[in-house]
Amino acid sequence: MQRIPLIVLVCLVVASVSAQEAAKPPVGFSRSSADALAKYERLVLDTPSPSNAKKWLEALTEVPHVAGTPAEKKVADYVRDRLLEFGLSVETVKYDVFLNHPKQVSLTMTAPSRQELALMEDTYPQDTAASYRGQFPAFHGYGASGVASGQIVYVNYGAPGDHERLKAMGLSVEGKIALVRYGGAFRGLKVKEAEERGAVGVLIYSDPADDGYVRGDVYPDGPMRPASAIQRGSVQYLSIQPGDPSTPGGVPSIDGAARITRDQMKNVPKIPSLPIAHHEAEKLLRQLGGPRVPDGWQGGLPFSYHVGPGGAAVEMKVEMDEGLKPIYNVMATIPGTTDQVLIVGNHRDAWTPGAIDPSSGTAAMLEVARSFGVALKAGWKPKRTIILGSWDAEEYGLVGSTEWVESNAAMLSQKAVAYLNLDSAVSGPDFSASGVPSLRDVMREVARLVPDPRQGGSVGALWEGRAKAAWAQSAPVTLGGPDREFDQQLGRLGSGSDYTAFLDFLGVPATDMGFGGSSGVYHSVFDNFRWMSLFGDPDFVYHQAAAQLMGLLTMRIASADVAPLRFSGYARALREDLDEIRTDVTKRARTAVGAPFLPDFASIVTALADLEKAGVAADAAADRVAASRDAAAAARISDTLIQVERAFLHPQGLPGRPWFKHQLIGPGLTTGYAPWPYPALREAVEKKDTTMFGAEAKRVVAAITAATGKLRQAAAVMPGR
Repeated sequence: MQRIPLIVLVCLVVASVSAQEAAKPPVGFSRSSADALAKYERLVLDTPSPSNAKKWLEALTEVPHVAGTPAEKKVADYVRDRLLEFGLSVETVKYDVFLNHPKQVSLTMTAPSRQELALMEDTYPQDTAASYRGQFPAFHGYGASGVASGQIVYVNYGAPGDHERLKAMGLSVEGKIALVRYGGAFRGLKVKEAEERGAVGVLIYSDPADDGYVRGDVYPDGPMRPASAIQRGSVQYLSIQPGDPSTPGGVPSIDGAARITRDQMKNVPKIPSLPIAHHEAEKLLRQLGGPRVPDGWQGGLPFSYHVGPGGAAVEMKVEMDEGLKPIYNVMATIPGTTDQVLIVGNHRDAWTPGAIDPSSGTAAMLEVARSFGVALKAGWKPKRTIILGSWDAEEYGLVGSTEWVESNAAMLSQKAVAYLNLDSAVSGPDFSASGVPSLRDVMREVARLVPDPRQGGSVGALWEGRAKAAWAQSAPVTLGGPDREFDQQLGRLGSGSDYTAFLDFLGVPATDMGFGGSSGVYHSVFDNFRWMSLFGDPDFVYHQAAAQLMGLLTMRIASADVAPLRFSGYARALREDLDEIRTDVTKRARTAVGAPFLPDFASIVTALADLEKAGVAADAAADRVAASRDAAAAARISDTLIQVERAFLHPQGLPGRPWFKHQLIGPGLTTGYAPWPYPALREAVEKKDTTMFGAEAKRVVAAITAATGKLRQAAAVMPGR
């Protein structure tokens, strides 16, 4: 297929927005309501400034601020004080949750010679921003205490398929210490897989092929990971259940809550693990004997990798200070004129100074809040109450947001229109957004209004141009039908940030967004103010753009006459997800030994056709009601529309994962971060389990049918009745 230059695609996208489309009121608005809001939207565009974002970020990244520490409470108070300065009503919500901090950690190579391996990064004289004040050495959130010693076995990314490949070579990690590299699956699932296969400990390192010198110049001269950088992080089994592991099953960590002990927790490891830098991993990999690694396992270090065992052994000692520790969510509220609510959030805790993750998002959120303070003084009054959440302990396993959601589940189930998330909001210039399909239209509208500060045009036009370029080069084919036309979609949400509890546990429509770029400093001490000032966003203009976009999106959703959830394209997005599974099944069947696994998708295809018709009708009704300015009809249809996503839930949840109740999207069972559309169907495909597929297909059809019923109910709402 001929490749179309990106700039040409961008121009075509911009031109496709006709004058007629531009004249339409925004999604969910009457023309008069949109005109009345325009002056406040202008304030949201004009108020955020690069200088303020820079000021906030410098203060937020002054020291590392791990959840449960006094340094993190200080940052919580800083955010609270800024929100109060902006004129907002603020509350700090405290939870006591199970966390761990390192008391003593060490890693010693015991063969072929004895050598202590470093568990802190190097320092650079030009990097005064990489503060070590209060910095913990390398450890894993929810990592187990213990002493482990043994030979090293290298298992690539530590995925189930990697272990199976090792098994085919006549080897395993049983009784050994697994050395795996970051990438692919969530780190906690790497530990889980190794533990289940008999490993006594796990070391996880960042290979330069993935985010180091193979990818670009390394810090302090470039943005990529230097040899001593360590990726900290949690090893909670995120795809099983997030939140406080001492109160599983949707129970909030409030006073009097029944708690379980660490030994009873099923979503944290029982064997010790540590993150290490590739500078230290190299000392082990160079010594490994055994066969050369399979194709695809070779990393970027300048020698041939071997699997082991033999040649290298280590002793690891991990002693944790663990137990209940305080965390603090800082919540600001802007009252609306109806009883619906919109939640906007960003986490605040960081393993290190955390300039990208999460403080770029926190700085942008502070500018959003400042903009809202200006708009409120100018007379703006949203229809829906806005709750701004500054979450704590996200890094451990989405703890602060999950406990708040579980504590407020009844209210949110009835009243929440959407949850909008910022996490690592800025690491470069390229915008992307993920979310449920019902929020696609309002996201596209808003992104087209925000100017890109460096590349020209709008953020939305560039985003859509990149997406179309990628689509044009992938030659997508729809099974059983004609090749599909380009249709800009939001990316699918997996897990790994604070939207998870809202969407997967309660069925609240959610989005996540940010500006990305080349970065290799994730969860290291080099994710700091200097890195951002030199490589990520030197002029802080993308922090400003992130604030403008989130501010406009929030204002639109909070002020619309009718909740701006649109469903005409929802079924198409779900059909694309289904086609990916069907294509995968077809490919597997071609190479199957014996009878191929060929499940029947017909009932799901039929249900999606009904959903599409109902979505078109509901959108038409929403437009009629919005244009009529009939407040009673707007309230009725809005209340119905926000329940559509809830219809995709099942009270028993996913197989083996009852907390995850959404039937159409969720984190992959073996990926953690990455999404699995139709997660139970995907699991059945992975297991080649025909019985499971049939049972879960019935659940999926029931969920789609329930949502179709809600949409038909919405379509029946008429103005004046």
